Amino acid sequence: MIESDHPLTQTFAKMRRVGDHLRMALVADSQLHDPRALFSAESPHLMAFVADAQATLCTAAPPIVTSSLLQRYSWGVVVFALGSYLIDQRVPLLSLDNLRVANTHGGNYVECVTGRFAALPNDPAADHPDALILPDDAALQTHLRQSLETHFAWVIAQITQQIGGKPKGLWLTVADRCAGVLIWLMQTLDPLVSAEKIECELDALLHVPNSPLNHEQVGLFTLTHETKTKAFLDRATCCYWYKMEAGGTCDSCPRLPKPERNARLLNGWIGSIS
Repeated sequence: MIESDHPLTQTFAKMRRVGDHLRMALVADSQLHDPRALFSAESPHLMAFVADAQATLCTAAPPIVTSSLLQRYSWGVVVFALGSYLIDQRVPLLSLDNLRVANTHGGNYVECVTGRFAALPNDPAADHPDALILPDDAALQTHLRQSLETHFAWVIAQITQQIGGKPKGLWLTVADRCAGVLIWLMQTLDPLVSAEKIECELDALLHVPNSPLNHEQVGLFTLTHETKTKAFLDRATCCYWYKMEAGGTCDSCPRLPKPERNARLLNGWIGSIS
C-alpha cells in the first residue's frame, strides 16, 4: 500500500502544475506498459510504431526510424527524471522494472510502481524508508546520469537488435533529449535562471568523460531580445519533420544555417512574449 502523501506523489503534483500534459504518478498496480515488453522481439506495439514511422517519414531507413522511435520514447522518461530532480532534487528509481509508460507513441505519461528515490540529506523526506540519501549535489547528479545511462543502454540495445541503426547515433539522440528537456525545464521553473547555471547542470549531466551521453555537439547557445536572454538547445540530431509529406524543417533544425536557425528561434520567442 502506497501512502497518498508519498514524497514522490508530492513531487509529481508539482510537475503537473508546470504543464497538465506532464503526467507522472506513483501507482503500485499500474496498467501502463512495461518497457521490457514494449521493446521485445514479439511486441506488437513496437512493430506498429515502426510501420507508422515508415509511413509518416516516407522511409524505411533504420537510422531514421530508430531515431524517431527513441525521440518519442525518451521524452517521457527524461521529463520524469529531470523534472523530479529539478523540482525537489529527488531522482525516482529509473530501472526498467520500476517504470511503466503509455506506449511508444505516448511519451508524456510515465508511472513508477515503487516509491524508491534518491535525495539529499536536507530533503524534508530524508527519513522516509523509500529514500536513498546521497552525500551531496555531485553525488546526486552522478546518480541521475548513471540511472539514465543504464535505462537507455538497454533500450538502445533492444532497438538496434530489433530494427537496426547504430548505438552511437542513438546515444546522440538521447543526449539531445536530455539537454533539451533540461534547458526547457530550468527556464520554465525559473524564468530568471542564468545561462551559466543551466550550462553547469548540463555539464554535470552530459559532459562527463567516458559517458555515452558525452557529445561535444550537444550544448546550448543564447539569444537576446532587448534586456532578456534565453538559452536554446544546440541540437546535434534531426527530428526528420522535413521528410514528412509536405513537411518542412523545424526552427531548431541542425540542418539549417545557424543565422537562419537563430532568426527563426528569435522570432518565435519574441512572438511568445509579446
